[in-house]
Amino acid sequence: MDIAKEIKVAINTGKVEIGFKVGLKTANKKKAKLIVLANNAPEEIATKVKASAGETPIYRYPGTSWELGGLCGKPYPVSTLAVVDPGESAILTIKEG
Repeated sequence: MDIAKEIKVAINTGKVEIGFKVGLKTANKKKAKLIVLANNAPEEIATKVKASAGETPIYRYPGTSWELGGLCGKPYPVSTLAVVDPGESAILTIKEG
């Protein structure tokens, strides 16, 4: 599976919360179906997300936060994104990593 393609499809056809603070709130409310963390996300952020995620799967995106930001169409780094509704994407079938 091409994770970059699936993230783009989820952003375009579903509902994705972009950013650490919004992603954390979404995870706390148990609305997130998947949380994606950039590979270079600071350990502090990763720890907080893991604590808030509960049973929500967390996927470590193999690229940097700058690459994840570019994938999301943002001109800045994105360390975290929460998938609320995958839309037409098959992103929820990825393995935890």
